[in-house]
Amino acid sequence: MMTYFSFQLGKWMHACEVETPEDILANPDSIPYTKEVDDALTPAKAVLADLLRTPDRVPSAAVPAKEWIKTQKKRLSKALVPYVGSLSIVERAQVANWFEVHVSTDKKIRRNWLGLLPVAHAYTVFISSRLKAEPKHRHLADNVILNKAWEIQLTGLPSLWTDIDVDKECLERLEEKMFERSMRAGIAGHYQWGLDAGDHQNDWDPYRGTPDHWNLGDRDGSEGEMEVGDL
Repeated sequence: MMTYFSFQLGKWMHACEVETPEDILANPDSIPYTKEVDDALTPAKAVLADLLRTPDRVPSAAVPAKEWIKTQKKRLSKALVPYVGSLSIVERAQVANWFEVHVSTDKKIRRNWLGLLPVAHAYTVFISSRLKAEPKHRHLADNVILNKAWEIQLTGLPSLWTDIDVDKECLERLEEKMFERSMRAGIAGHYQWGLDAGDHQNDWDPYRGTPDHWNLGDRDGSEGEMEVGDL
């Protein structure tokens, strides 16, 4: 029986195993914060800590996101604040990382701030720091800039071009073609990679970790298809 792919593969991580934006945002450890984030959020550290522990005591006038929650008639500690303006996945992850390192300091309480008021205000503060750097805003009072930042956060939309990894999506499609097990793939889809050429790098099994839906279940391979041909 002839096999189809006489190649040894170098080991790599499948594109489908790379963290998604949802994975990144759910894990504040994923992307370390930058100096820009630190410089922007450090002056607001006390307010952010109060929003985490005693949000009722923080004046609404100083926290636009809190005022928004009140207009929605929702609980301060439970209300989701879905607005992020045009901040990218990376920027939001960096803000979350700073928040966990300097404010919450405990991974066990992530549920108390991820997606909620404390980190929403951190986004507002970060956006306001960028507004302050613009010459046209330097004459404005801090509370005015903070409200402008909230308006941007409330109405802006994240850029799809910055949040979609086109290279990753293309690589995932290529890998699906390489490792799909189906009637369409035929014998070539029945674990043929490296069968004639020997083990892959570090004895890697390139089929391990691939999604279940790449096996369409419409073709049963035979033992004969797994016979090693002449090198």
